[in-house]
Amino acid sequence: FIEPEDEHVGIDASNQQSQHEKIEKDLDDVLRVGDFDAIDQTVTPKTLARCKTNTLIKSFQVNKALRDLADGANPEKDDIEHLEKSMCEFTAALIDPLKADADTRNTFQSCFDDVVDKAIDTKQKKLLKLSFIDQWFIRLAYDAFLDNFSETEICFVLTLGKDSSKEEFDLIKRTINYIVREYGCHFAKYCVVLHEDHKMIGNINFKERCSTEAELRARIDALQLPSSTSSLCEDLMATRSAFTNQTHRKEARKAVVLFLNDSLRMVNANIERLPPLKEIKDMQVNIFPVGIGEYAKLSELNKMATKDCTARHFGEYESHETLGTAVTQEKYKDYFTTPYFVFFRDTLSYLILLVLHFAICLSPSAIAFSRLEWAISVFFLGRVLMEVDQFISTEKAGMKERMLWRRKRDGSSYQVCSHEGQQETNEAEEDNIMLKNLNNYFSDRWNVLDFIILVFYLITFILRIITWRNSTDVSENSLLAVSEYFYGFIAMFLTLRAFGQVIERVRGMGAIQIALFFVIWDVMAIFWQFLAMILAFSLAMTKIYVAEKAYTLGKDSAKDLACSDSGLICWWNMATHLGWSLLGLADLDRLNSVDDSSVSLIHVLYSFFLIMAVILLVNMMIALLSNTYQQVQDNSLQEWSFKRAITVRTYSTYHPIPVPFNLLSVPLIALWNLCWRDTSASLKGGRRVALNKVVKKLERMYFEKYGYEFPLTEGKKIDHLVQENEGGRKLANQIVRQVFRPRGNKEEKLASGHRAWYDSPGIAVDGCLLTYVGPDVCDICKSGNRKNIHSAKFKSPFTPETPRFEVLIQETGERRIAALGAVHESYDCHKMPGWDSGTVGYHIDEGKIFETGFHKQGREVEDMAMAYRGDLIACEVDFRGVPEGKVSVLFFLNGIEIRVLQCSIPREINYFLSFHWDLKALQCSPRYVQ
Repeated sequence: FIEPEDEHVGIDASNQQSQHEKIEKDLDDVLRVGDFDAIDQTVTPKTLARCKTNTLIKSFQVNKALRDLADGANPEKDDIEHLEKSMCEFTAALIDPLKADADTRNTFQSCFDDVVDKAIDTKQKKLLKLSFIDQWFIRLAYDAFLDNFSETEICFVLTLGKDSSKEEFDLIKRTINYIVREYGCHFAKYCVVLHEDHKMIGNINFKERCSTEAELRARIDALQLPSSTSSLCEDLMATRSAFTNQTHRKEARKAVVLFLNDSLRMVNANIERLPPLKEIKDMQVNIFPVGIGEYAKLSELNKMATKDCTARHFGEYESHETLGTAVTQEKYKDYFTTPYFVFFRDTLSYLILLVLHFAICLSPSAIAFSRLEWAISVFFLGRVLMEVDQFISTEKAGMKERMLWRRKRDGSSYQVCSHEGQQETNEAEEDNIMLKNLNNYFSDRWNVLDFIILVFYLITFILRIITWRNSTDVSENSLLAVSEYFYGFIAMFLTLRAFGQVIERVRGMGAIQIALFFVIWDVMAIFWQFLAMILAFSLAMTKIYVAEKAYTLGKDSAKDLACSDSGLICWWNMATHLGWSLLGLADLDRLNSVDDSSVSLIHVLYSFFLIMAVILLVNMMIALLSNTYQQVQDNSLQEWSFKRAITVRTYSTYHPIPVPFNLLSVPLIALWNLCWRDTSASLKGGRRVALNKVVKKLERMYFEKYGYEFPLTEGKKIDHLVQENEGGRKLANQIVRQVFRPRGNKEEKLASGHRAWYDSPGIAVDGCLLTYVGPDVCDICKSGNRKNIHSAKFKSPFTPETPRFEVLIQETGERRIAALGAVHESYDCHKMPGWDSGTVGYHIDEGKIFETGFHKQGREVEDMAMAYRGDLIACEVDFRGVPEGKVSVLFFLNGIEIRVLQCSIPREINYFLSFHWDLKALQCSPRYVQ
């Protein structure tokens, strides 16, 4: 085998982690400085993929940083906005494969809560309007799977793959115990189908019924993880026998809970036609497939489920209560706690509170508290408890998540921190969590309105307590009057709160209401211009009247002055007069005075004010509002989806029991949480791991399609066309070079066509042309184990006379998965070179070298040596200038050397070329030394 030198070893995990952290820190520093040239060089898909934070979340953060830079006073705003659009296109292209991949999409949606939080925080509005993300917002109820009080026969089938982990197996056992605890042993009988080396283990079946529930659960806990792989067909046959061999009770309901943690690797049509599966369904048995882990495929599970059941897929990080609830279908937990149902009940509570305020607005004032006021106080006490519980719940979740992350970090770190330093770090982290929760809370404008309503009621309640204790009469009671005013304001805000949020949920009217909020912010900008205009002209006009007052001092006509009061009162009268003039409610006669010259000057200033304020500013405001409304309408779906996401996140943290009944339920749940350990933080950590795996998969698919570049925007399509033309030109030049290259007698001795290659299933050979045809013509794949990778191995090995093998890429698909390398003679033709020890390969789709120590992730090559249509790649073995028993393996791209490896070579090595399904054709030829 080929043995690389000692220095070619895999990167240590801790060093790789620190390297990713450094890359992310450098990226954040560049964005913080704001130099566009450095940003343009640093912000690339390759850099995002090498950060510690997963690529999707990091793209959100970078996108927000670029947007903030563009919104600031930056001279390179246009360039930054162009880069920000490229980041948006990158994010969309990264998750685009989820539209066609239902299994990956299901895993992505199971951990989408974290993504939504980050998307809302960074205002990723385009992401939240995607159609497949709508499924996150709607979590429907399921019918009850089985009745707890009817005769029931449940068979648990465990079909486990070869790489099953103990965590997955323990999760399945805990889920089975949860279901047993829900149904008990009085009305239910149980069977467990688990094979090891084709033999049933566990001895839990319908015939041998356990006397107590504790005994059955103990036997389930005693089950051991099998050392062999399970067979679905064998497990289904055992399940069929379990139901066939026992005496059925006619009234008993029968069910199969099928746990799988691996892909079946079967065509979906073949799954439906499995004989045992069909026979089980004919026996009126409900089949409920449950996928565990990242390898289970929901599309395969759905083919096995009966029409009354829904297949489910969960990560290995989920709790057994979640899986058990999915099977037993507890309606209240699965439906009544959804954000939409909580929203409905909360809105109903607000409407009742509004009716109470409507009644109190029509009631006369009184010193003593009325029944309406006591009812309102109960509602507001529940509302305060609801808001506090919402905020505390999110803060506790953030603290638990941070503690879990810190434990993982401390467990894998070798750094020692002082107690004072650790304490300062903890305090800083807690402050960050508090600020984040405050930002999340006030990001929903309805929460802002709730806060205002609660503050107003607190003021009202304090005033009512004071009047109740100190007052005896309602007549001339100013504090009582003010408290009654506040009741009116609260009723006004409650009306806006109750009806406004409902209107916003309807897509058509919601877009109009969202536009209204944007318009209000624009009005605020114009409002300051109006204030400045009023202040400027009122000061000038006030000074004229003050001067006139001094000029006419002592004359009889002084009593007819327009402004005979003090200067401050005179200014206030002028300012209010100008303010009413904006609405057309002012009288011109109020400006008349004694001195004609002063009046003329006042009229001139007033005319200028009307021209500038009423004509110019009002028309500018109309134009601005029209432009804002049109922008919102053009992006109505985007804006509406973003606001809906904020609302769903808000109600996801709401207590499920509505106000005022939460006054009883919140303390009870708090007491329950004190007695039982909460696992939400660990589940969130597990979901983050699952999300990272999905993003890594999406990342590979992105790089296979786009390389290390951003997707094409409108401005780059011309550049792409030029690049394609350049590829065609290189292709023509290489063909001319191959056709007219002088050939010597030595080259003619080499075999060509099929004679030159070992049996290469899945590859069509026509002279020097190799074309991928796939598993349909591969005998090994036809036997059932279909593989997409197929390779061709040249019979003539590398020798000093023929040390080089060249490949011209004539045509590729989008993903360009191909590799050229050196392997031993017995290497598997369904693998890529470099995947196993003792081999080396250059993978053109990633531009990496795969070898011993780097067989999983590959070794990166500088300048991103990815090959495309028209490129010429080559592998060469240099037998000269190295110690005996060693050779140098060189790889070339278009004649340029990209990598040199010194390897030990105890025996012959062969040319090896691998294809994936989308590679069309290659021109291959070995080369002699000239």
